[in-house]
Parts: sequence; C-alpha cells; structure tokens
Amino acid sequence: MAQAQAQPAAGTQAVPAPAPVPAQASEALLDKATGANAMGDEPVQSYADWISEFETQFGQTMGEAQDGRVFYAGWAPISSDSAADPHYGTQLALAYERAMFDMQADYILANYGRLKAKTILTHFENQSSNKDAFDPVEVDEAVKAGGGRLEALLDKSLTLLDKKLDNELVKEGVPPADIQKMSVEQKKNLYKDNLNKSVLKSAYQNMQGLVPVQTRIFPQTANGKKTMVVAVVAVQSEKTRQFAQDIVRKRPSLVKGDPKLLKDILPANEKGYLNEIGLRFTYDEAGRPMLLSYGRTSVPMDPSWSASRAIRAQQTAQRIAQSLAEANIVAFTNNNIQISENTDVGDTNEEWASKITEIDAGKLGESQQIKEQIADTIQKFSRAGTATANGELRGTTIVKRWSAQDANGVEHVGTVVGWTYGQLDNANAIDAQARGKANGLQQGAAKASTGDQARTSKPINSKNDF
Repeated sequence: MAQAQAQPAAGTQAVPAPAPVPAQASEALLDKATGANAMGDEPVQSYADWISEFETQFGQTMGEAQDGRVFYAGWAPISSDSAADPHYGTQLALAYERAMFDMQADYILANYGRLKAKTILTHFENQSSNKDAFDPVEVDEAVKAGGGRLEALLDKSLTLLDKKLDNELVKEGVPPADIQKMSVEQKKNLYKDNLNKSVLKSAYQNMQGLVPVQTRIFPQTANGKKTMVVAVVAVQSEKTRQFAQDIVRKRPSLVKGDPKLLKDILPANEKGYLNEIGLRFTYDEAGRPMLLSYGRTSVPMDPSWSASRAIRAQQTAQRIAQSLAEANIVAFTNNNIQISENTDVGDTNEEWASKITEIDAGKLGESQQIKEQIADTIQKFSRAGTATANGELRGTTIVKRWSAQDANGVEHVGTVVGWTYGQLDNANAIDAQARGKANGLQQGAAKASTGDQARTSKPINSKNDF
C-alpha cells in the first residue's frame, strides 16, 4: 500500500482503527509547543497507549511472530530533564541509541540467553550461656606490652613508625601519659540470618534486518519531575533480513513493494524533521527496497562566536549527524549484540556484641560492652554489552541536510542518509568509469528535494511493507 496511513494486511480480519488522538498528530504537537516550558501540562498519549494503538493498526502484538515478522518496542529517557538544554538534539540521538540497544538486548536475552543463578543462605545463632563473655587473652597481651599501642596489636614492622609518631605527638604538646593510653576492641557475632541471590544472564546474537517502523518523542513524569523520552517500534521480518543480505552482497533484491515518491516520504518542511530520528525502511519509485536514516545532533551556539566559527560548528554537527545516520544503515545490514546482565539481591540480619577495654600505662581501665543490630537490604543491578556493526557505505547518499530551531530555541542539525539501488548503480558506474571499464550500468542517484516537544515520526509504512 502506498498510503502513509497503515492498514491491516490483506487476508487479515480488519480491526477498526481507534479514534484519532488529537495530541498525537504531528502538526498539532508542533503547534502546542510552549517555549517557556519545554514540557507542558497538557495531556499526552502514554507510551502504553501508543503501543496499544500501533498493535491495533497493524493487527499484531509486540514480540509475537506472525506472517514472518516480529515487532518490538522500547524506550529510553534523555540524560537531562530539560528539553531546553543546548545539547537536547544530541541527547535525543543518544536516547534513541539506548532504546534500540535495550530493545535488542531484552529480545536476545529472552530468546537466546543463558542464565546462571546462585543463592547463598547463612544462618548462625549463639545462645550459649557465655555468649556475652570475651576472650581475655588479647587484653592481657596489651597489658603486658605496657600500654604500647602498636606493639600489642600490630605487626612489629610498624613499631618504629609508632614510636616516631609518639615523638611527634610529644613535640606537638601532647602529654606523654596520654600517648600511653589505648583501647582494645573485641567483637563477636551472636546472630546471623543472611540471604544472597545472584543471577547472571548473557547472550549473543546477530540482529540483521531490524529496522524501526516509528519513533516517538514525548514527556514522561517520574518522581514528581518531567523528562523527555524516545520510544521506538521496530520490526524484523523475512523481507528486511533478505534486503539486509542483498545490501551486503550488493545484489538486486527480490523484495518488492508499493512504489513511493521520495517527496511523499520525507517531511513536508524543515520543522517536520524535528519529529524524525533513526532508521526507516521503505520503497523507491520503482518499488525497490530502500533505507532512510535520520541522524541528528545539536549545536550549542555561543553568542561570542564569530560567524565563521558558528558555520564551522554547524558543519561539524552535520558531519556527526551523518555518521550516526550511516551507522544505523550499517547496523541494519550486520549488527552483533553481546549482552550480560547481573542481578544481586539479598538481605542481612545480624547481631554483634563488642567490648571496649581501656588500658592506661599498662593497667586495665574501664570497659564497655555494646550490642549492635544490623539489618540491610541488598539490591544491585548491572547491564553491560556491545553492539558491533561493520559494512560498506557504497549505495549510501546524502538525501538532505537540515537545521531547525525548536520552540525552546535549541538548534537541531540533521542529515538524512539514504541507501538506494539507484545510488548503488550510480556508485558502480562511477567506479567503472574511473577504471575505464564503463559498461552501461544504469546510472542515477536517488533524488531529494515546542514547548512540550512531544513528537511522532511520519507514518510511511503499512504492514505489508515488511
């Protein structure tokens, strides 16, 4: 289907589309921007409702294999709570990367992961009649040492240091008698009931052919505060995996779809690019599969900069955005994910008795006994992983460079990179001509013409596209 609005696949029972959510329309969201407050108080469609609406439109549940395709969903917050941060555009790009990585990690851990669990239970209880008594040997040794603190309790190699320290204290005016004072602390465990459980999960898998279908940028409240979140719905199907393999092998693809004009796929104006982030899978005007990758960053302009420096800063930002866009394309063709996850939970319930005995110039002084209750809860989590992608850039082309200010005055800079068969043919023809072996290959590159900051990418796919 060439329509931008997604429809149920042929042969699938039609599911009535939910009533449109006014706050979800891209143009409406842009109109509601309030520059003074990056995240206004107007109701915004929740992540769960957005996913539910998508599942209804496509007639398929997240994570469910159906007709050779699986849809996935994930989200991640930006690192700063402020959508007015000068680096907000870059933070959006990084949140997209986090959302994609966590989405893939969750999937491969659930389907290909291995788990190792270890539980340790320790229980000890001293109900002896002499449980409060302490061994006098240590105190006796301290007394016999004549009150020398380190001679009685520490390694002999430290004795000289101790004497030097004593001499320095005397020089500072500390009475020699006070230096001979010491205390001996003794401790014993009376009760222990501890539980610790550690869980280690790990997985490795290639996620070739995974491509986002739609992205969304919206505010979310937690702990009484608001931040911006990037959410992604992605798909992996027989078609997308086949196309990824075709790109790697630089061969024509048997995957075909409804022809689309590039101008109908790209946003209608510069502001529209603020809604787009990440990769898209679609078809060119000949019905051949193609990729569009929206790279984005921001330019934290300094008012003191000269015009030339500001221009250079914008050029640099566009190159960064281009690299991010190209990386998304290469990751589509060959992305290896390795992930490990460690969970450590437990509790500690202990009782300790301690006795502190004072010694003054080799004579026993006062002693004090203390009991201490320890009750702690342990809750630790760590996740570490790598996503490694490598491949050739032949077939890629810069479709558009853009820059736009959002309603908060943040300068966003982006580069749209496409992978098309037209550009692959063009690159091959250029290479052949350079070698003097032009052989009539078809030439032609793909042609291209806030306030609350909540945004949704332009729908360009139907279920049958995948």
